[in-house]
Amino acid sequence: MDTNHAPFGSWPGASWAADTPPALDRHILRARHAAVIGNRWMALIEASELAALAAMPDAASVLKSRRGYLPESPVNQAFARTLRERPEDVGAFGPPIVLASRSPHWEPDRAGGSGLLGLDGVQCFDGFQRLVTMAHLFRELPPGHLDRAVLWVVVVTGKDIDRARELCDESAHHVNLPEPQDNLARCPHLLRVQAEFRREGGYFDPRRGIVSGPHPVGFTPADVFRSLAALSTARRPQLSNQLQTPEGLNALWSDITGPAYRSLVHEDLHEISVQRAVEARRETQTAIARMLKRDSRAHWKLLEYAPELVTWAACRALPLETLHDGSAPEWMDLIRDVLPLETERVAHLLVATYARLRGSDRTFKSTAPGLDLWLRLVDAVMGQV
Repeated sequence: MDTNHAPFGSWPGASWAADTPPALDRHILRARHAAVIGNRWMALIEASELAALAAMPDAASVLKSRRGYLPESPVNQAFARTLRERPEDVGAFGPPIVLASRSPHWEPDRAGGSGLLGLDGVQCFDGFQRLVTMAHLFRELPPGHLDRAVLWVVVVTGKDIDRARELCDESAHHVNLPEPQDNLARCPHLLRVQAEFRREGGYFDPRRGIVSGPHPVGFTPADVFRSLAALSTARRPQLSNQLQTPEGLNALWSDITGPAYRSLVHEDLHEISVQRAVEARRETQTAIARMLKRDSRAHWKLLEYAPELVTWAACRALPLETLHDGSAPEWMDLIRDVLPLETERVAHLLVATYARLRGSDRTFKSTAPGLDLWLRLVDAVMGQV
C-alpha cells in the first residue's frame, strides 16, 4: 500500500520525484469520483485505497487523531463484520470520513469522472477508527475484497482546516445516539398496528420524538408493552416484572427478533389487541390508586411499589386466549364490570400473603419490586385468583 511514489505529474508545493524521501502523511489515492466546493473536496474512494492512510503503527500520531484504535469497540467490530460479509454496504455505515490536507491535488483520468487524489500533510478529523479497521482487514482479506467497499471522504484544506477540526470535535459530543426504542420503527407488526389505529381514527406511534401534523393523544410504547405483558398468557409474571422499569423495556426493545419480544408482538397482534390490553391495565391502575387512597400503610405499600404485579394477577380473570380475536364482544364489558372488583380482591390476597411472608420487614421499596417476591406471592395466591 505504498502510494508515496505513485506517478503523478505536476503538484504545486510538493515534490514526488523518485529521490524524495517517503512522507508518512503524503498519499495518492485513486478515487472513483471527486468534486470540489470551495476549500472542500468530496471524493468516493475504495476501502483498499483508504487502508493505506492508517497502515503504519503510529497512525494515530501521524494523522493527529483524538484517540488510538479501539479494538474492543462494538462499533468497530460491527464495521469489521460489514467489511468482511457485505463490503458493498459500508458506504452507509456512518458519516463521511473527514480528512485535512495542506495541498490536495486532483488528476482526472482521460475518461473523466475517476482520477488520482494527492494529499499532503494528511490529518484525520473523523473516521480514524474506520481507517484502522480497513488497514487491518486489508492484510487479512483476499486481494480485491476491499475494492468492493466504497466510502465518501471529505477533504478540507486551507482556512477551513481549523474550523473543520473544531466542528468534528464538537459534533462528537452532540449526537442523537440511537436508543432501543428506535428499533420499534422497524417492527412490521407494530407498523401494521399503527396503520390500523390510523384507519380507526386513533393514534399510536412507536417512535421517539414528536411527529409533525395534528393527531390525538395516543398510547405510549411503554404503556402498550406493559399492558401486553400483563395480558399475555404466560403462567408467571417475569416479563411484567422486567418491564416495570425503563431498563427492562430497553432490554426487550434491544432484541425485536428475540423470543421475549415475539411473545408480545407477532402476526396476530392488532389494534383491538392493544386497545383491550391498555384499557384493562388502566382499569386496574385506577382501582389500585383508589385502594392506596384508603390505605397506603405497611404492607399495602406493595400496591405502590409493585402495581404491575397486581395488574398481572387481576388480568388472569380475563379470557386472555381471545385477546387478539376481534369477534369476542364481551371484552369491554369484562374490563368495565368485572376487572375493578377482581383487582380489589386480588390486591387483598397479595397484600395478606406479603404480610405473612415478610412479617415485620419494612423494606417495602427495595423488596416489593423484586422478581423472587413476585414469584413467591403468585405461587401462594394463584389457586385463589
